[in-house]
Amino acid sequence: MTSWELIFLFLGFQAFLLSLLFFLKRSVPFGYGNRLFAFFLFLCGWLVVFNVLFWSKKLSQPTFVHLNHTYVIPLSLLGPIFFFYIRNIVHGTRISLKKDLVHFLPPSFILVLYFPFFTLSKNEKLNALEHGAVVENFYPSGLYEVALVVIMAIYGVHIIARHFKFFGNDEDLRFWLKAATMCYMGCTLSFMAYYSLYYLGILTLEQDYYITLLLCVSVLTAAYFAFNFPDIFQGKSIREIVPFMKYKKTGLPTKYSEELKESLLDHMIKDKPFLNRELRLDHLADALGIARHHASQIINEHFDANFFDFINLYRVEESIKLLEEKKNALNLAEIGFLSGFNNTVSFNKAFKKNTGVTPSKFRKELITNDL
Repeated sequence: MTSWELIFLFLGFQAFLLSLLFFLKRSVPFGYGNRLFAFFLFLCGWLVVFNVLFWSKKLSQPTFVHLNHTYVIPLSLLGPIFFFYIRNIVHGTRISLKKDLVHFLPPSFILVLYFPFFTLSKNEKLNALEHGAVVENFYPSGLYEVALVVIMAIYGVHIIARHFKFFGNDEDLRFWLKAATMCYMGCTLSFMAYYSLYYLGILTLEQDYYITLLLCVSVLTAAYFAFNFPDIFQGKSIREIVPFMKYKKTGLPTKYSEELKESLLDHMIKDKPFLNRELRLDHLADALGIARHHASQIINEHFDANFFDFINLYRVEESIKLLEEKKNALNLAEIGFLSGFNNTVSFNKAFKKNTGVTPSKFRKELITNDL
């Protein structure tokens, strides 16, 4: 392998590792979205690795012959998967096979088209590749691949047209959505460049390297924004995420900031929004009648905490009340659930962080003191 090929092989496996990281990143409420993006990264990583195998002529070897033509599968899935990811992040919508069937038609068509080749034995594939033997009912065409790239571009345009307005005047989230989608369009552009040069008959290996480099840079940049989305969504400024963007203060007057602080405390005590397990910063901002980044500023400045820590403090206090009142009447999972936590792991972690002991130890001490 050449130095370029080794570099791209490394980048491909980096995409695989990032895919695993996103799959294991079960942040609430973005766990489902993380798994979708993990699949997107895996598909991109496979395309890069496939290119390396193609350049190094290993696809004609018995060890790798089964991997021939497999690049069309991720090519057909990149658009739908990225669309599903953005839709889930913005609206919380999950994939429905009944409602989203149309998105799986191109991948299904490609799978059926290439299925006769995929089912051949190793020797049959080697013979077909070496001697140009015709495979029955297998009629691949570069035009299908071009059509898939066009569909990818349509998905990018559709994401901007349909979801960009959802964040209203929220500059940070609008910038995030635009940046993530532009990275996706960078991936699409890399495929457009490849097929344009290929059909013009002027594609060189060096150009193919640069095109794949664009794909890698776009994918890794998209991963950067996807990884940081929970922080942005919960109030962290995009200027703190993107190093080259100059930080700008939100400009809340001191007196007004104090009034909002009191309103927030009153809302937390009277309405107990923390009992909502799907509570987001936007909900608090709407309740106070202010922008999301202003709500984040109030929490950061007056309580020296981020949104999650602020809300979890109230949930821990609620769980302590339930533990003192119910003792053994409810199990710990029920206590955490009734206090607003999504799962026992988050409950145990937040409880110990705020009290220094686990919920089970706290309850044990309560029962011991009553004896």
